[in-house]
Amino acid sequence: MKILHVIPTLSSGGAERFVIDLTNELAKYDDCQITLLTFKKESNNNDFYKHELSEKVTYKNLGIEKVRLKDLFTIYRTIKKEQPNIVHYHLAGTLNLMLLTILLYRKPIYIETIHSDIKAIVGSTKRDRWIKSFCYRKGIVKVCTITPSNEVAFKKQFKRDCAALIVNGRKESFPSKLFEQRKQEINSYKKTANTLIFTHIGRFTKAKHQKLLITAFNNFVKKGHDAILLIIGNGFDSPKGKIYQAHACENIHFLGEQHDVQDYLLNSDGFCLSSIFEGMPITLIESFSCRCIPISTPVCGAIDFIENGKNGFLSKDFTKEAYLEALEDFAHHHQQIERSDLTKLFHQQFTMEICAKQYHRLYTHFS
Repeated sequence: MKILHVIPTLSSGGAERFVIDLTNELAKYDDCQITLLTFKKESNNNDFYKHELSEKVTYKNLGIEKVRLKDLFTIYRTIKKEQPNIVHYHLAGTLNLMLLTILLYRKPIYIETIHSDIKAIVGSTKRDRWIKSFCYRKGIVKVCTITPSNEVAFKKQFKRDCAALIVNGRKESFPSKLFEQRKQEINSYKKTANTLIFTHIGRFTKAKHQKLLITAFNNFVKKGHDAILLIIGNGFDSPKGKIYQAHACENIHFLGEQHDVQDYLLNSDGFCLSSIFEGMPITLIESFSCRCIPISTPVCGAIDFIENGKNGFLSKDFTKEAYLEALEDFAHHHQQIERSDLTKLFHQQFTMEICAKQYHRLYTHFS
């Protein structure tokens, strides 16, 4: 089978992280010839994960700077020349760039994995909603959802079944060569030997709702808790990001983009997820792999797999008061959680081997 995976960039996002892991794992299958196609011109931001791509995966980049009509034809000609059996594309905006190809070149089976909450699709522009509704309801593309709640929302919104429910996976986390160095770094932030360490991973965006997290954590510290928060992700050096930094108390540290984020999770007590909407957060899966207890807003993915007080903590809603209450709950009850249960859950449901096997079965079914 010739499988072409398509994503605009390899920047430091969850879907990009997922695509690297998935293509690397699928390349191990003898009957799979895997190519990864990206659109946008490579830069420090757009090829963050490129160095992790397996040599068994053929990589192609179109070098597009600003999308114009002619670029849609370039995408069409490129994919047609590849002659894949399956075209598997990722991220909501990719469909718009692929639409011409999908309509004109009908030989491959087109598969989309919906990486975000269905609410994000409903809240997009009228044009985007129409395109997605047309393609999904007509079955022009086969849709994969990634959590049970994601699947239910898709069926309700588009009045049809998805092609498959395949929960996201992630390569197992192990300490990097820089683990001890990062451990020393983290220890330098601690106020005492008993300081609780929380880590948040996510670029500065409205969806990640870092304002809620920073405000809630400020209040958590004001209430006398000995804790620090490490925020990993880009965008906080923007004008608005700097306002957020100024609002943060001295116990919050902004570390920028980092490779091997598992080193921070392995050294942390809790993982903070404060998003307004998600699909199945890769960072949540990484926290399970690293035995790091999640504290999350009630987003898609978290509500599917976090049992409050048993393997993590869920806020009641998306307010700063509710998230502060979840942090308080963690402070008082986190020692009751058996951390080995988190890694057990990871191995049972979230390994990339399990995920890739299900996608391989789906490709075989359609090819």
